[in-house]
Amino acid sequence: MTDRKTSFLITCGGGPGILAQVEALKISRRHDARIILADSNPASGNLFLPEVDARYVIPPCGDPAFIDALIRLIVRENVSFMYSGLDEEMPVVALHRHEIQAAGARVLLPGHDALMGAFDKEVTLRRLDGKVLMPRTFVVDDEFDDGRVWDTLAGRLIIKAAASRGGRFIFVPDDREEYDFYLRRVRRVNKQTGMRFLVQALITGTEFNVSSLHDVTGRAIYAVSRRKFETRPVKSVTTAAVIERNDLVIKQALNVVSAMNLIPGFNNVEIIVSKDDGLPYFIEINGGRTAAQDANLVASGINLTDLLIDLACGRDVPTIDHPEDGLASLKIRRDVIVPYSKIEGIATP
Repeated sequence: MTDRKTSFLITCGGGPGILAQVEALKISRRHDARIILADSNPASGNLFLPEVDARYVIPPCGDPAFIDALIRLIVRENVSFMYSGLDEEMPVVALHRHEIQAAGARVLLPGHDALMGAFDKEVTLRRLDGKVLMPRTFVVDDEFDDGRVWDTLAGRLIIKAAASRGGRFIFVPDDREEYDFYLRRVRRVNKQTGMRFLVQALITGTEFNVSSLHDVTGRAIYAVSRRKFETRPVKSVTTAAVIERNDLVIKQALNVVSAMNLIPGFNNVEIIVSKDDGLPYFIEINGGRTAAQDANLVASGINLTDLLIDLACGRDVPTIDHPEDGLASLKIRRDVIVPYSKIEGIATP
């Protein structure tokens, strides 16, 4: 260990994406980490992992009390660094980064507007139009013509929410009857909640994601491609992926990050190499965060949290070569057994 004990806060404590950060902190040879997790749900199993030194319940990021509670927690635990990997939360953290850093915690995130654009697929598509290869896409609005879109895309399409996480509100109709059914459903959801939807050409082929990290100048520290080898038709939440270098896919992903101005920090880009024309089509980007399966990066020797700390401190970080192919990440469900009294007793800042 070359550095003193480091208090590291992860605020999306209940999500699957934090496990790579926890593992990186645990195995770090440079930082004796005190791992602090916080989540709005006290029943999040991750909070009770044995590696966790302290756990807190905080308001959800949409609550006006969120920032004040977060700052109290940072001061109380003398937090030095903070990671938020929740799509809705990161823009809030970025907007208040100066208050958070004044309280003592350094963050590594792109700007608020860039993160908001990454979370909204409709905005993302507008910003990337003409810059990267993307599936043909239609917005389900008052001008949307059901029959014309069906015919234009030859019935090979996917319906998805414009702003949502994981596999929520994603539908792949098998035929025109299902297409009409799903359109009625999403229009009803839109009327009830205001949620917007897109209809996109369904690209079939080999699906990849690319995890990357950039410094404040926009220089890529690493960019690692993984091939998804699970059999589900929709792989928004990846359960099986293997590190496999594909330079065409990596180039496309880095172009997306640059065009979206998602620097500094982590990003994860979803790309499908079409079986029809062999070209890499951009599908979506998870801006500002690592991927849920980045544990295989950590296992390959890329310590995510060491790098975050270095970049957040303004240190010069050398580029990292692509790891060797072949290391796979497989998701499993793990139960955490804990006395109910501990759940009831989780502290609030």
